[in-house]
Amino acid sequence: MLKPYNINIKIKFLLRYFCVIIFLPITILTALLIKLLRPFILIRWSQLHNTRIGHFATNVEIYLLKKNFGIDMPDKNYIDFFFNPGLESCNKQLEKMWNSKLKIIPWFIIFPLEFLRRKNILFKEENSFKTNTIDRHNLLDRSKPILSLSLNEKKKGYNFLKKIGLPDDCKFVCLQVRDELYLDRKKFHYHDHRNCDVENFKLACKFLANENIFVFRMGSRVKKKISYGSSKIIDYATNGMRTDFLDIFLGSECLFWITTGSGIDNMSKLFRKPILYTNQVPIGRITTFQKTALIIFKHFFNKKTKEKLNMDTLKKQNLCFFIKKDELDAKDVIAIENKAKEIETVTKEMLLRVKDNFWETWDETKSKQIKFWDKFPYDNNLHGKITANIGKEFLIKNNNFYN
Repeated sequence: MLKPYNINIKIKFLLRYFCVIIFLPITILTALLIKLLRPFILIRWSQLHNTRIGHFATNVEIYLLKKNFGIDMPDKNYIDFFFNPGLESCNKQLEKMWNSKLKIIPWFIIFPLEFLRRKNILFKEENSFKTNTIDRHNLLDRSKPILSLSLNEKKKGYNFLKKIGLPDDCKFVCLQVRDELYLDRKKFHYHDHRNCDVENFKLACKFLANENIFVFRMGSRVKKKISYGSSKIIDYATNGMRTDFLDIFLGSECLFWITTGSGIDNMSKLFRKPILYTNQVPIGRITTFQKTALIIFKHFFNKKTKEKLNMDTLKKQNLCFFIKKDELDAKDVIAIENKAKEIETVTKEMLLRVKDNFWETWDETKSKQIKFWDKFPYDNNLHGKITANIGKEFLIKNNNFYN
């Protein structure tokens, strides 16, 4: 027997294609109009990644910033439209906010146009464009957020905090730890090397709680509850509080983020919040273009020899930019998570940087930062000017990783 959710999806799927047929005359007229206007104005379209919150957030933010700065845009008059390919939005609040900033056309109008473009009928490659999460021009550091919650929305969010016992002047941190339930494991098992155990964040969370800073464990799908929940360490992902609105509110109003890197933590980019990236892997695909970012990596070992691998070895084995876990397995390499004490230490550094608004390099590790970034596998397609920092203790204790 089909679950109600599956029935709703099937109904929406059928309605979509029914609408394609019903609105086909309008689509044909639209296609002809676009063709006639081409000498005067270029009509383009692109999909919104509305089923993946990380891409739904950052892709659009980077696109709009590029548009504001006049970067990578057509050298002729143009109008850009968007469409939602996913039947279900990953976050209704974010969808509502983007709807006020973008020209969005129903999928059933765009689908036939995109089909024709791919067949090179009527339309050319220039009629479609893609967005991505890479800020090669450091636009995030150079601009203010495009989106913001209204005063009423912020009031609603802070009323929620008050209702669950947080004081008016409270500070809180958002914690995101990716595990195997983050995505459908049958389809995305090749990302398993990015998963982590939320229990390894216990010491960091307790440290923050002792500093009178609340922690919200984020996530819409997580494997297990945290064992160390308290009045100040709130398992928001599992206790029934989670809503699309609160995801955005908490992510935009927090003191900073602690994350393993994916999904909802892109609120840090969207709302320019400081972020601590732990357990980063692969090393070449980290986010380097956030000035208020602090980074530490997983540790790489050879399964057979137990030897710890450095950046030179990873480069030789072409493991700096790998996508799939199978690529690690083929080279007998395993990525080991950061230990609880390691995460606690870098969290203390993060809090100190946030309190002092200090995002430069520590004097005592300045030479180490330089050595690290000189050795770093930089790729022009993935990185702009590097403004992030590597954790101080990570640099000191893992000197052989980058020397």
